[in-house]
Amino acid sequence: MIKDRAQITATLFNHRDRLTVDDKFYKQWVFRYTFLELEKDLDGHGDITTDSLTRRGKKVKARIYANEPGIMAGGDEVNYFVSTSDPVFRPRLNEIPVTQRLADGKAFKKDDMLFEFEGDIKDILKAERVILNLLQHMSGIATSAKEIIDIAKKANPSTLVVPTRKTTWGWLDKKAITLAGGGTHRLDLSHAILIKDNHLALFGNDIKKLLKAFKPPQSEYVFFELEIDDPEKVLEIAKELQKYQSKKLVPNPAVIMFDNMKPDVIIKLLDSLYQESMQDHFIFEASGGINKDTIADYVKTGVDVVSLGSLTQKITPIDLSLEIGG
Repeated sequence: MIKDRAQITATLFNHRDRLTVDDKFYKQWVFRYTFLELEKDLDGHGDITTDSLTRRGKKVKARIYANEPGIMAGGDEVNYFVSTSDPVFRPRLNEIPVTQRLADGKAFKKDDMLFEFEGDIKDILKAERVILNLLQHMSGIATSAKEIIDIAKKANPSTLVVPTRKTTWGWLDKKAITLAGGGTHRLDLSHAILIKDNHLALFGNDIKKLLKAFKPPQSEYVFFELEIDDPEKVLEIAKELQKYQSKKLVPNPAVIMFDNMKPDVIIKLLDSLYQESMQDHFIFEASGGINKDTIADYVKTGVDVVSLGSLTQKITPIDLSLEIGG
């Protein structure tokens, strides 16, 4: 019996602990959007503007200010990029000591100072755009997500809000969502089994044929989820999944996703599933077309998870600026 659905949901769908440079895979994402971006920006000739105006060795202070309110995200990644990373990763950038004035996940106001750097002018100006791009992008996602997640928590604090894999910067985008109070869902294709419509299409949309063909992977995975877009098939599919749970071929609990279904339809489906005492076999997720205007209605249905592609799409970066001064 599931005693704490929120705890199980967090275990399956929130992997914030991996979104740190101590994790080798997350470090690769950070590397991609910092060191590789810097290399592309410098191309083969470096920062020719700064190089033509000043010599190396001139020490300066630089500060980053907020030009609008938002939620801080990206500080750990910036600190790793310019200060704590292995020097072998940054042969064209010396260490730049950095002081973060506001912790990731905290709110800031317009004109707040967020960071202070002290280092060689050439290094700071080389890294300026990469630093700002990262902070503006991640903080923009966190700021937008916080507004949506707060609406959801007010309507139903037990439902976890998570992004999909519709991301621009992969795990960095998901990290920003966690800083706003959300979860991660699956991190990559190896993280969990998620059977979608295109998988079902391979078996003529016949769930029995699909499950008969299913062979559990040799590697460990976090959860097993099945996307269902036809309300008429939910109860039938749930009963079929239970047969495979009893054979230990499918985990218990598994996850059922109500895909592109209206809240009133989901309420009726959950009522039917609970009447069949299936709540102890499944975690329930709603997804598809959910946004800021509709999320309260979805979390009120009683689903355990709500996933939104809009959390990481069409995001406006937060306006920040870096200023050189004494």
